Amino acid sequence: MTPALKLLDLNLAGDALSRSDSEIQIAGGHFAFSDKARTGSLRAFLASESFGAAGWSYRRACGSIVVIHVEWLPPALGDAGDPPVALTFQPADLSERYVWADFAPYFDITRSEAAIVKRLIGGQTPLAVAEALNVSIETVRTHIRRIYNKLGVSSREQLFATIALFRIG
Repeated sequence: MTPALKLLDLNLAGDALSRSDSEIQIAGGHFAFSDKARTGSLRAFLASESFGAAGWSYRRACGSIVVIHVEWLPPALGDAGDPPVALTFQPADLSERYVWADFAPYFDITRSEAAIVKRLIGGQTPLAVAEALNVSIETVRTHIRRIYNKLGVSSREQLFATIALFRIG
């Protein structure tokens, strides 16, 4: 992306984030937040003096914090006179800390089941998962039984070992 927030490239994780997070928008080839003040703040940060590698953070509507690692890239990758920057999003919340490859098709599990797996691996209990997803504990337990059956595991430790291969960062 350029300091003016023009997108030059977007990887799969960035594309997934922009689709799943209502606070982040990609429109007309530009990156923005739904909160225009936040977009302006990021733009001002990127336009500031050359800072090398740095970080910028924001608090999401749900209360969690996201740290954005900012790094200048070689000028040859951007437009003339507009050096590109790379943004890497790192949620500070433990349950969202890792980026995952799309493991759902590999194990033939649904997106809902994949969301539960990520929360379990993030350390949440089944009750916390139920509360976070606004479903009953029995619904979560049913999903967990189906997940274990599809993955051929019988414990959370085996689930972690099986899914850990799909953790990117």
